[in-house]
Amino acid sequence: MTKVFDYLNAKAEDLMMYKMPRNNDLMDEIFRFDPRQLEATSAAKISQYAIGLSQFLVFFVSQINKSRVLLTQKNRVIDMRVAQSDIKAKTLVEKRGQVIAANADLQQIEEEIELLECEIKMTENVEKYYIELINSFKRELTRRESEMKFARDERRL
Repeated sequence: MTKVFDYLNAKAEDLMMYKMPRNNDLMDEIFRFDPRQLEATSAAKISQYAIGLSQFLVFFVSQINKSRVLLTQKNRVIDMRVAQSDIKAKTLVEKRGQVIAANADLQQIEEEIELLECEIKMTENVEKYYIELINSFKRELTRRESEMKFARDERRL
């Protein structure tokens, strides 16, 4: 198991998986943003919001993927122990329960699995909402650019 974790950690480092900054102050500011103040907000600030959200999205997805990998590894440990066990049961689910009940380490892993499953369920599809928010900020920038171009064209006439 440590061989797999060592490999994954080395690969994550090579791919710079966990290098993305997490700017809490900027994220707090974005989530407190009042859309009624949109016209008073500079284009630079809106760009900052879009980029900050994009960076956070990369961080967010990497953390969820890390949890999914941990969940897979923990399930694999239990599955291997169940397969190696000589406990007899009518079903695989029953055998799994008996093997876990007989081993405190596996009980701990089972609790961690439950937490990881809840975390993954809790964050399911949240990245879509972040993408929608990023796209909203980008659309606002495009709208402003179009209005500026239209105003320039009007002055030329």
